[in-house]
Amino acid sequence: MKTRYAVLILLLVAASVSIAAHSIADEAVDHREKRHHAKQNGHDNKEGHEAAPRELAANNGVYEGLCGSCHWAYAPQLLPKKSWENMLASLGDHFGAEVTLSEQDKRAVANHLFSNAADVSATEIGRKVMRSLRGATPSRVVEVPCIQKKHHELAPEVFARKGVGGLANCIACHPGAGSLDFEDDRVRIPAQ
Repeated sequence: MKTRYAVLILLLVAASVSIAAHSIADEAVDHREKRHHAKQNGHDNKEGHEAAPRELAANNGVYEGLCGSCHWAYAPQLLPKKSWENMLASLGDHFGAEVTLSEQDKRAVANHLFSNAADVSATEIGRKVMRSLRGATPSRVVEVPCIQKKHHELAPEVFARKGVGGLANCIACHPGAGSLDFEDDRVRIPAQ
């Protein structure tokens, strides 16, 4: 009788170990698949932690509505917090235009920009921007060294095209820019 119970217990333990091993293996596969999916979708950083979703780039309705009514609502990750602070402090002369925002709108825009700026974001583009700045505080996205370097081989005529409208118009050639997708293989430069 004892032998029968011992065999039964051994079988139960073996089954439990087998189930646990399969469960651990399944979790490892699931984790690898999630990491692969995160990398494919730009949500992964080098430390192995999932970064903020790409959609944080410009999904703030107030920000998109106010800033995006005049130009592409730049992804906050393209400049450090200090650059955004300086820009919001000088809205009276915003690159030659006067921008007036209510205090409530200004707070909403500031919160979005500051919370997702290059130096506080866990995105790859944010890290690249910060590495290239070496402590500088640019006033424009087109002054960021890694952005300039990435576009240096393009002829000035390309930026002069009506469909491009200059280096500052990221969305013209990077249709996924709003989701922080600046991958070379998805660039579409307008012919005209």
